[in-house]
Amino acid sequence: MDLKQLFQNHSWKHWDKTQWTILILAGILLMVIAIPTEEKKEKEVTQEKREENLSVNEESYAESLERRLQNKLSKIEGAGRVEVMITLENYGENVVEKDSTNSSLRRVQEGEGGSSNTEETREIRTETVYQDIDRGKEPFVGSEKTPKIAGVLVVAQGADKTAVKQNISDAVMALFQIDVNRIKVVKMNIQEERQ
Repeated sequence: MDLKQLFQNHSWKHWDKTQWTILILAGILLMVIAIPTEEKKEKEVTQEKREENLSVNEESYAESLERRLQNKLSKIEGAGRVEVMITLENYGENVVEKDSTNSSLRRVQEGEGGSSNTEETREIRTETVYQDIDRGKEPFVGSEKTPKIAGVLVVAQGADKTAVKQNISDAVMALFQIDVNRIKVVKMNIQEERQ
């Protein structure tokens, strides 16, 4: 029997409780199946927003460091006007807390002549710790590591003087704990100095 005939003949009016129950349960099942796909889309949108915020935060982190460093380096005697560029090797890391469980097993076997062999097996299981939030569960972040600096470029008016160049390099090394080969200090060109 097709659906058109079912509705034209009004035979659905004569259904018993079992047929109505099956129809209602089938409807509920279809609704339940449809719900997780919407939640999945919401999670994907939320993840995209987090990634966008992360990239904005990464850029603002580097820019903030640049402004602060530029401000301090310009106060070095003889440095004059200073411009700074900082590149990041990575954008930091969130360290997720984990629970670990250790278990060990020992077997002692008696061999011929009274000798014994001992065998030990260790199993270590780790599980991520989650925290409940209003959107569901998220891994619990125990600590955050700041981004690692790849290199620093300093353009300064007074960088033609060896002492000024050395003071700038030393200051950058002290502030960021990076090697001297990751720091480049150069003299600002004449057109930039006039601006």
